Amino acid sequence: MRKIQSLFVIGLLGSVIGAGIAQAAPADLIKKCEGCHGADGNGSDLNVPNIAGMSAVYIGDTLLAYKAGDRPGIKYKPKDGDESDMATVAKSLSEEDIKAVAAHFAGKTYQMHPQDVDAALAAQGKQLFADNCDRCHSDGGTIAEDDSSLLAGQGKPYLQKQFENFTSGARQMPKKMAKRFEKLDDAGKAAVIEYLAGGAK
Repeated sequence: MRKIQSLFVIGLLGSVIGAGIAQAAPADLIKKCEGCHGADGNGSDLNVPNIAGMSAVYIGDTLLAYKAGDRPGIKYKPKDGDESDMATVAKSLSEEDIKAVAAHFAGKTYQMHPQDVDAALAAQGKQLFADNCDRCHSDGGTIAEDDSSLLAGQGKPYLQKQFENFTSGARQMPKKMAKRFEKLDDAGKAAVIEYLAGGAK
């Protein structure tokens, strides 16, 4: 399913990215996104991912996954916003909306959350990540051109929740990811999370 969605998004966004031109996303739509993800896609809420600087293909792919019901939308209420969930948001978006939103946030600069981490545990996570994850999430999940999520410096609570969802099956994984993820025990997962939360250093 992810491969099909990715191909669709590439077709949907290809002319936009290739030309370097995108229809401006409506201000009210961007404001709605920023209500949870922060100004320009960089927020202070450690429970919500910063999406600035992620590739347009990845952002579009993610929105399509929510829209299709392939990724669960979990209700969440930010400190200064209204309760919502990504599935509901994505289902309200047209193809043009998705294209515009993806291009808008892809053009912003990603910022990591400053967080205190256990250096020894993070060092263990660094090796586990290199052995199991770096092929698709290169350089510690810092390369947007991988067309996968920027992971380094995301909030630890957010990372923990996503790992829980992967473990329980609430969130689907590509088969090649599942084979490697399943090699990690709880201690290994905690170490990888610590490494990523610390900026993948």
